[in-house]
Amino acid sequence: MPESILAKPPSADLWQGQTDEGELGFTYAEVDQVLYLLVDERYTVDEVIEEGFRADFVRDVWRRVKANHYKRTMPNIAKLSVRTMGHDFLFLRDWVG
Repeated sequence: MPESILAKPPSADLWQGQTDEGELGFTYAEVDQVLYLLVDERYTVDEVIEEGFRADFVRDVWRRVKANHYKRTMPNIAKLSVRTMGHDFLFLRDWVG
Protein backbone atom coordinates (compact mmCIF):
# COMPACT_ATOMS: atom_id res chain seq x y z
CA MET A 1 0.00 0.00 0.00
CA PRO A 2 1.47 3.38 -0.92
CA GLU A 3 2.50 5.59 2.02
CA SER A 4 0.40 8.45 0.62
CA ILE A 5 -2.73 6.34 1.18
CA LEU A 6 -1.67 5.11 4.62
CA ALA A 7 -0.82 8.63 5.81
CA LYS A 8 -3.89 10.35 4.31
CA PRO A 9 -6.23 11.73 7.00
CA PRO A 10 -9.79 10.29 6.90
CA SER A 11 -12.07 12.49 4.81
CA ALA A 12 -15.30 12.50 2.82
CA ASP A 13 -13.25 14.36 0.19
CA LEU A 14 -16.10 16.74 -0.62
CA TRP A 15 -13.68 19.66 -1.01
CA GLN A 16 -9.95 20.26 -1.04
CA GLY A 17 -8.37 20.02 2.41
CA GLN A 18 -11.44 18.60 4.15
CA THR A 19 -10.77 16.08 6.95
CA ASP A 20 -13.10 14.19 9.27
CA GLU A 21 -11.24 15.46 12.32
CA GLY A 22 -11.41 19.04 11.05
CA GLU A 23 -15.16 18.76 10.56
CA LEU A 24 -15.71 17.15 13.96
CA GLY A 25 -13.47 19.56 15.83
CA PHE A 26 -11.52 16.84 17.64
CA THR A 27 -9.15 14.00 16.80
CA TYR A 28 -10.06 10.33 16.69
CA ALA A 29 -7.44 9.70 19.38
CA GLU A 30 -9.20 12.16 21.73
CA VAL A 31 -12.71 10.87 21.12
CA ASP A 32 -11.57 7.25 21.34
CA GLN A 33 -10.51 7.79 24.95
CA VAL A 34 -13.86 9.35 25.86
CA LEU A 35 -15.87 6.67 24.03
CA TYR A 36 -13.88 3.94 25.77
CA LEU A 37 -14.88 5.35 29.16
CA LEU A 38 -18.51 6.07 28.22
CA VAL A 39 -19.25 2.89 26.27
CA ASP A 40 -16.81 0.17 27.31
CA GLU A 41 -16.32 1.18 30.93
CA ARG A 42 -19.87 2.58 31.34
CA TYR A 43 -18.71 5.79 33.03
CA THR A 44 -21.26 8.55 33.40
CA VAL A 45 -20.65 11.87 31.69
CA ASP A 46 -19.72 13.41 35.03
CA GLU A 47 -17.25 10.60 35.79
CA VAL A 48 -15.53 11.13 32.43
CA ILE A 49 -15.29 14.86 33.12
CA GLU A 50 -13.76 14.05 36.52
CA GLU A 51 -11.06 12.09 34.63
CA GLY A 52 -9.87 15.41 33.21
CA PHE A 53 -11.70 15.76 29.90
CA ARG A 54 -13.35 19.07 28.95
CA ALA A 55 -17.03 19.10 29.96
CA ASP A 56 -18.26 20.56 26.64
CA PHE A 57 -16.30 17.92 24.70
CA VAL A 58 -17.66 15.00 26.74
CA ARG A 59 -21.22 16.30 26.55
CA ASP A 60 -20.91 16.76 22.76
CA VAL A 61 -19.61 13.20 22.32
CA TRP A 62 -22.41 11.76 24.47
CA ARG A 63 -24.99 13.84 22.56
CA ARG A 64 -23.69 12.35 19.30
CA VAL A 65 -23.81 8.81 20.72
CA LYS A 66 -27.45 9.27 21.74
CA ALA A 67 -28.45 11.05 18.52
CA ASN A 68 -27.05 8.22 16.40
CA HIS A 69 -28.39 5.31 18.44
CA TYR A 70 -30.91 4.48 15.70
CA LYS A 71 -28.00 3.51 13.44
CA ARG A 72 -27.13 0.68 15.83
CA THR A 73 -30.61 -0.88 15.95
CA MET A 74 -32.71 -2.91 13.57
CA PRO A 75 -35.18 -0.83 11.55
CA ASN A 76 -38.86 -0.83 12.50
CA ILE A 77 -40.96 -3.08 10.31
CA ALA A 78 -44.59 -2.26 9.59
CA LYS A 79 -46.98 -4.78 11.12
CA LEU A 80 -49.24 -5.98 8.32
CA SER A 81 -51.00 -8.82 10.12
CA VAL A 82 -51.97 -9.88 13.62
CA ARG A 83 -48.59 -11.57 14.04
CA THR A 84 -45.10 -10.13 13.79
CA MET A 85 -42.37 -12.43 12.53
CA GLY A 86 -39.56 -12.67 15.05
CA HIS A 87 -41.80 -11.49 17.89
CA ASP A 88 -45.28 -13.07 18.00
CA PHE A 89 -44.37 -16.10 15.88
CA LEU A 90 -40.99 -17.79 16.19
CA PHE A 91 -39.87 -20.89 14.33
CA LEU A 92 -38.03 -23.52 16.33
CA ARG A 93 -34.47 -23.88 15.11
CA ASP A 94 -34.76 -27.64 14.83
CA TRP A 95 -38.27 -27.66 13.38
CA VAL A 96 -38.29 -30.04 10.41
CA GLY A 97 -41.37 -30.36 8.41
